Amino acid sequence: MVLGVFTSLGEVGGVQQVGRHAGAVLWEAAHARGHSCALFSLNDKPGTNSFFVAAAEYTYRGFGRQKTRLIARLAQLAPELKVAYLGHPYLAPLGMFLQLFNRRLQYWVAAHGMEVWQPLPLVRRLGLRRAYGITAVSADTALKMAQAQRLDPRKVFHLPPALESGFANQPIHAAPLDVPPGSRIILSVGRLIAAEPGKGFDTVIRALPQVLRQVPNCCYVVIGIGDDRERLERLAQEKGVRDHVVFAGEQTSDHLKRYYAACDVFAMPSRQEGFGIVFLEAMAFGKPILAGHHGGTPEFVTDGQTGYLVKHDDDGEVATRLIRLLQDDECRRSMGEAGRRWVEENYSFEQFRCRLLSVLAGAM
Repeated sequence: MVLGVFTSLGEVGGVQQVGRHAGAVLWEAAHARGHSCALFSLNDKPGTNSFFVAAAEYTYRGFGRQKTRLIARLAQLAPELKVAYLGHPYLAPLGMFLQLFNRRLQYWVAAHGMEVWQPLPLVRRLGLRRAYGITAVSADTALKMAQAQRLDPRKVFHLPPALESGFANQPIHAAPLDVPPGSRIILSVGRLIAAEPGKGFDTVIRALPQVLRQVPNCCYVVIGIGDDRERLERLAQEKGVRDHVVFAGEQTSDHLKRYYAACDVFAMPSRQEGFGIVFLEAMAFGKPILAGHHGGTPEFVTDGQTGYLVKHDDDGEVATRLIRLLQDDECRRSMGEAGRRWVEENYSFEQFRCRLLSVLAGAM
């Protein structure tokens, strides 16, 4: 039997999307080899749930945050397991638990970004060290994780995420957006979390007064929810740009795509991205990127070709780059087209499938 255990598969987010893709690959690979496959999610609602990848439906069992029930079920399945894929470093200790019942079990762990950039608690570090292998979304995260957790770098494999199949090619329902007509739109998408202050939303807001002097019809749209929204709203008020900042909250997938299609620039000068799937989403819609020259982002945003890389907290540099992109139609078009081609050539679900199967080849 092949097992996949994830923190969540039903929620919106990059970690969840990587988990769904990994679960689909595990399911298909197991059945192609005559094995059964079980997919579990710790935090999703209890019972049988499902998700879709590339128009195919996959079922999984949620445990409603009940760790003891998950552990009890794992103990029952452990003797039957051939390989287990644990979708987050916080789940790594489960691999050691499974090996108590099945010493031949090979387990893998997926790492996503800043959660492994600093030393983890001892039991999680041991879980990573005992793993047969670890996948990391970027070379930057792989290096930082190996150093912080004192891992053998030969056990760490680069596995970049993918976009949902046909993400930018599906029909989008026409409807007015919550922005003034004729606006030049700067777009950011991400969680507004006070404990994660490095996304760069505040940097863009601080840059807006300078941008507005050159591009008076620009509007900054921030999509996402979280406890940092109030601080960001106060900052926009203090900088005198509140009328040019739209906090659009949480959006459905269809509405989010409307914003991607309508925006002129996607800007998120973050310093905390292990990868950043939202960048790929914007690039798939042919939009130029303004991103932080930090973390894993420089591995797929090429400065001067698909967008600009800037220092996270340099609002002067952010303003200069935004003005250039908003005023130069040809620059936006050429960068956006280059980004769209790059995503199509490198970040499809089929490429993710091939990469993960290559990593797991010996275990499956």
